[in-house]
Amino acid sequence: MGVTIGLAYHNLSTMLYAGVPLLRSLNTVSAGLDGRLRPAFLELAEAVSKGNTLAETMAQSPGVFKPLDVMLVEAAETSGSLPELLELLSRWYEFCRHIGRSIFSGMMLPLVLIHLTAIFAPMPGFFLGGWQPLPFISESVRILSLFYIPVGIIYFILRFTPKAGPLRRALDRLTLMIPLLGQAVYKLALSRYCWVFHMLLKAGVPITVCAEKAASITGNAVVADRVRPAAESAKRGEPVSEGLSAELPAELLNIWRVGEETGELDNVTKRLADRYGEDADFLFTQFGQWLPRIVYFLVCLLIIYYILRNSAMVLGGAF
Repeated sequence: MGVTIGLAYHNLSTMLYAGVPLLRSLNTVSAGLDGRLRPAFLELAEAVSKGNTLAETMAQSPGVFKPLDVMLVEAAETSGSLPELLELLSRWYEFCRHIGRSIFSGMMLPLVLIHLTAIFAPMPGFFLGGWQPLPFISESVRILSLFYIPVGIIYFILRFTPKAGPLRRALDRLTLMIPLLGQAVYKLALSRYCWVFHMLLKAGVPITVCAEKAASITGNAVVADRVRPAAESAKRGEPVSEGLSAELPAELLNIWRVGEETGELDNVTKRLADRYGEDADFLFTQFGQWLPRIVYFLVCLLIIYYILRNSAMVLGGAF
């Protein structure tokens, strides 16, 4: 597996902390990269050698560096906290990668079961009625369509509709209602909000911008609606917590207020991000353990259906 962008940020941060000049650090890190990361980091090194800033060059490669990365690096270059912010970005990408692996691992076994069912469930009937490839393939495709059509619709909505549109909001609200999965997505959205708020705050970004950008990174329109008014509250000169919805967890609201009162909001948001991230990871793991059982149940129902149908065909043929 190649080096991820999170690890690249970590290596660059480590070298900068050690006192290695930025240009030399970029050239050293680039040598260990592959894929599209290598030319992207080489471009960064070339830009720095010409006196350009990292953020300016990163903005020219949106396929590699996300807008959040560019904003954080731009703020860090201004405040002189580039090593610290790169390390925070590294941890952010590692957090996202870890959650992604938890979700993917939980989906692997159900996917295998669904495809095996599509292959083996129609077989008895076709053996009894004589082997006919086209009907067998048609029946397998029909079984798979029960899974792929809903997934395709959901993917289309997520990929091609606005993140704050009514269709997306309805889907996100429905997702939050799913047992275990809904709570996992909810905790993940809260963790993402706190994480991004923390990173932007550490970079010296104005608190109004912190609240706006963090709300756009939650990944769930319903949660975004509950935290978005915090930016308006900050613009009015009021505490961010005044704009946070009362529908959010009481512990989050109370801890956030304490952070504002003590001037430790940057540390408090990091602790909240870690707390909700751990909760999300646990819930995704639990959902991954229950999902195969649900698929087992559905597969059993499908097999029973085929047994009854094949039995009816045999009995019908006997008479």
